[in-house]
Amino acid sequence: MPSLPPPIGGVRFRLFNWDDLSGMVEVLDACKHADGFERHDTVATMEVGYRNLSNCDPASDVLIAEMSDGIVGYSRVTWWVEAATNTRVALQFGWVAPGVRGRGIGSTMLDWCEVRLSEMIAGVRHDGPTLYQSFYEDGESAKKLLLEEAGYEPSETFALMTRNISEPIPDSPLPDGLEVRPMTAADARRVWEADTAAFRDHVGFYEPSEEHFREFVENVNFAPSLWKVAFRGDDIVGMVLNYVDSGENAEYARLRGWTEGISVQRPWRGKGIAKALIAQSIEMFRDMGMTETALGVHTTNPMGAFRLYEHMGYRVTALSRDMRKPFA
Repeated sequence: MPSLPPPIGGVRFRLFNWDDLSGMVEVLDACKHADGFERHDTVATMEVGYRNLSNCDPASDVLIAEMSDGIVGYSRVTWWVEAATNTRVALQFGWVAPGVRGRGIGSTMLDWCEVRLSEMIAGVRHDGPTLYQSFYEDGESAKKLLLEEAGYEPSETFALMTRNISEPIPDSPLPDGLEVRPMTAADARRVWEADTAAFRDHVGFYEPSEEHFREFVENVNFAPSLWKVAFRGDDIVGMVLNYVDSGENAEYARLRGWTEGISVQRPWRGKGIAKALIAQSIEMFRDMGMTETALGVHTTNPMGAFRLYEHMGYRVTALSRDMRKPFA
């Protein structure tokens, strides 16, 4: 098993066990309130994710920081290989509760993560570059500073974009010969494989594992009845994998539908398919009584997605940034 950092004052470090999830959620909640970013986590949603990890064993790859009265921080590591660049990405991330910051907990966890990643990939042959990666949300100024001091530099930027449903929806008909068909859970594998194929030329793509598929179908927000999937004959040509996060909506007192999982197969791009499916999705959420829609996007998406979403009325409401540094 991995070695552990020595205690810092009243904080000790240990490895993860399944009883930690509630304490980890409490840390995330404290961080988001202090740093001003939004997310919705529960023990149930976190458990689905942690039971379907790829290249990460929670028992050895999650570090817990705790004091006598409970968990005050945690970090996790994993890795993958980007298809387009053959870059091996060694990811580490974590959170420290606001009340115990400034004691060296974050830097200690970061150092442990980098060592642990070195151990994990040491015996895995790879003929391309390897980079450490982490990320921060706008508002996480302490985390940004920590990463910069550790040698990480900005890499990619991601945007949360939202749209008021009361605004006019652009007229975006589906091209002739295509139709949207109702989906059920039985269609999940086929839709997943089509979505994977569509994203292979996107920045940062890596081949998903069977664990990723299980997480997809076990997610509490899995909602095939809300999907908009366009067909030409028997072939899937595009999709929007819509969902509603009712827990998030309750927490933030809003009525939001997510127009996520937007993809179009390469031979069908530039024909207005994504516009048409997004428009249908917005109309569906309007009819359901939602007041806004949202999506996440890579701001330099090579397919021009950012400009497309702006055309459809979406505006940036939050940013997050990846940070990278050479592996040593």
